[in-house]
Amino acid sequence: MSCYQKLPTLIDYLRNRVIDQDQRPALVGNTHHRENVSLNWLELGRVVSSMSAWIASNPRIEKRETNCVGYRCENSIGSVVTALACMNLGLIEFPFDHRLGDAEIKKRWDPIGGLWLTSDIIEKQIHCESGIPDLSSLLRDRKHSADSPALVLWTSGTTGKPKGVTLSGNNLLGNALAKLKAAPQDLDDRRLCVLPLCHGYARTCDLGTWLISGCTLVVSLGYQGIQKYAPRVRPTLMNLVPSLASRLLKECNIDGLQELKLLGCGGAALSRDDYLQWSMNRGVTVIQGYGLTETAPVICSATPQKNACGLVGDFVEGWEHKIVSKQLYVRGPHVMLGYWNDPEATNAKIDSEGWLATGDEVEIDPATNQIKVLGRVDEVIVLDNAVKIHPRTIEQIVDTIEGISRSILIYQRSLQLWIDLQDQQTTIIDHQELIREQVAAVVGTNIGGHPYAVHFFSHRLEGNEITSKGTTRRAQIIKNRFET
Repeated sequence: MSCYQKLPTLIDYLRNRVIDQDQRPALVGNTHHRENVSLNWLELGRVVSSMSAWIASNPRIEKRETNCVGYRCENSIGSVVTALACMNLGLIEFPFDHRLGDAEIKKRWDPIGGLWLTSDIIEKQIHCESGIPDLSSLLRDRKHSADSPALVLWTSGTTGKPKGVTLSGNNLLGNALAKLKAAPQDLDDRRLCVLPLCHGYARTCDLGTWLISGCTLVVSLGYQGIQKYAPRVRPTLMNLVPSLASRLLKECNIDGLQELKLLGCGGAALSRDDYLQWSMNRGVTVIQGYGLTETAPVICSATPQKNACGLVGDFVEGWEHKIVSKQLYVRGPHVMLGYWNDPEATNAKIDSEGWLATGDEVEIDPATNQIKVLGRVDEVIVLDNAVKIHPRTIEQIVDTIEGISRSILIYQRSLQLWIDLQDQQTTIIDHQELIREQVAAVVGTNIGGHPYAVHFFSHRLEGNEITSKGTTRRAQIIKNRFET
């Protein structure tokens, strides 16, 4: 079956794999009680069927008191199986990042009031303690509207309070198909997923493309997940955020990446040095992309044949776009249904004609016709000489300097660059002066010669100042550190 042969829903691809490729490897990962669990497509189908049957028999679901299912998403076998069971039953899935505190999860989940699945419940169904399940709950013909709510993911909160983005089955299927057209993969590929499956990037570009292509998916989380699984599965495909891609370059003892052929990078721009190291020194094709949780999430993607440092490719299939005063607007089948129970915020984001305001300034590279993301519209700093500065662009360059963890460029009566050092014990004046010199070399040309000051945070950025992607929450940092 071609990965471009469109079936009605994502779960239909699983059903076909169970029938046509039953013994091929499908999923590798951990459960709560077992490590390195491997399932072929038939075994995965049986476990998903078991989970589906258990959820469907719950009195609240059976009596249709709720169609919402929530759980802690841990990038495990259980997370994938729960997601697939919700798809199978046509329920609305609410995966919460397990790294969120109990209080934050409670604050978001309590108003929803659906069926909450504990880790113990999920574990029991995975190991099929009630006996060997059949496939009846998976293969049963169900009539679900692909335009209905299927998944709620939370925005990272980079630009404000996190909101629940409601996506339909068509959003998820269409965006995964569009991403696959830009970056194809096949049955023999091994995809290592180490980004959170409760976020849009991994949900579409890892889980969605896996279901359609039929490759092997290995689920874990972060740098430790790469350390653990790369030597065993020798991945050919991997999606990362820039901070993780950079760390892998610095750590020379990671075995198992010799067969990596395609590295996707999103969430922020990959530095030029890191891009060249991956592509030239390691021979890995690097494709960068761009999108929002609200767009399921891919708007643009480079391709293996057309990629360049600092650019995020062309628009994937399905998008209309327009650029007004540099801000990008998009319209098409990948746009979210809206923010969960927040029509006011939804209407502020999507106008009456269906145009979604991305909030990002972009430009089209004249040489390649690819998109370059300049930064957030609401973060642009306008200096008194009318020069416009996009702080994110400068911060991404500064963050590549050795010894710097993160930086933030702000205007507080004067232009100030604040630096969060990787080692807070770095108090030697000479070392700080070296960092200042390196900063000056990359910042000066980007701010039109405007004077600025470099400061070092005395306390590390932490907690609500950092998103789950590792990027800074500018508004929160300013509130915490600079407002009196």
